[in-house]
Amino acid sequence: MRFIIFISLICFPCCVYSQFRIDTAKTVNYLAIPVLFRTPETGWAYGLSTSANFKTSHKKDTSTRTSVITLLGIFSQRQQNIQALDATIYFPNERYIFYFNSSHSYFPDNFWGIGTYSKNSDVERYVFEQVVVTPHLKRKFLRHNFFGFAADFQNIFKISYRPDGLMDSLSFPGKTNYHILGLGLTASYDTRNSTYWPTKGIFIQSQFLSYNKEIASSYSFNKWTAEVRLFATTFKRQVIAFQLYNYLTVGETPYRSMAALGGAGNLRGFYQGRYRDQSMYSAIVEYRAHLFWKVSACIFGGIGDVYQSPEKMKVSTLKSSFGGGIRLTLLEKENLNLRMDYGYADPQNRGFYFTIGECF
Repeated sequence: MRFIIFISLICFPCCVYSQFRIDTAKTVNYLAIPVLFRTPETGWAYGLSTSANFKTSHKKDTSTRTSVITLLGIFSQRQQNIQALDATIYFPNERYIFYFNSSHSYFPDNFWGIGTYSKNSDVERYVFEQVVVTPHLKRKFLRHNFFGFAADFQNIFKISYRPDGLMDSLSFPGKTNYHILGLGLTASYDTRNSTYWPTKGIFIQSQFLSYNKEIASSYSFNKWTAEVRLFATTFKRQVIAFQLYNYLTVGETPYRSMAALGGAGNLRGFYQGRYRDQSMYSAIVEYRAHLFWKVSACIFGGIGDVYQSPEKMKVSTLKSSFGGGIRLTLLEKENLNLRMDYGYADPQNRGFYFTIGECF
């Protein structure tokens, strides 16, 4: 087993590739790498990520992907900090897949109110701490189908906001310290030829979680998410990618569990949570093209909106954003990219994203 510390982000692509290539004979590969990224929510952020990569079957098994356990610490220029432990374990032949995500965060954030009509000028700062634990186990049935169980525990505490401000004046669940525990089911169908940069295939996923005061929750509500991703090759190494996403909650949904439009994984250009409400939907299309060497380009556009209930959805309030970016391949075998995007919605909602992995 080897332990490698990368002391410069500049050498990250070549060193990581070499580590995975020359250590394939090892049972476990260890990595420690610096983390540097930028989003509208955090500004520039930095930290350290350490991981253990391994296979649960023999090392030459091509039917089972590499499992990874990651420990991460991040600090941002906006005084935010996150500590996380994540794991994705692929059991032999991928008959079972286990995901485990846990984190603690201290996160000064922006608040604009609730609903599709919130105003840019009403923004104010608030602060919270949060502990999240989300285990998820799914089993393969037939060739491309997975079914499983999921849980979601959140403890939100040390919430503070400006007295007599906008947040103080509004009434909604989750303004004071609370905790929630949700239990539910998941289902997915996956024919993609790659997890990180697919060139063909379809991915459909749905999850239902129920939170109840009788099982250690401060609030009772239900949450249902559904997502469809489509990928098709148009010309050589050029791909059309499409995502349709819906997030629906019913009941007494606390603020941090409400739908949050925007962010690096949704409508880029909008601050994540610029619009919040009980539910939301979005549709995004991307055109991805390989340029040369390990460099690719992407242009994208999307529409979406938040809503309180389905009967109150309106086409007239749809939000939209568009943009483009450059990709640099870090791990060729896994098609994992360094992403540099610029998203634009309007002069008040725009931003630069410097992260790892695709929007979807």
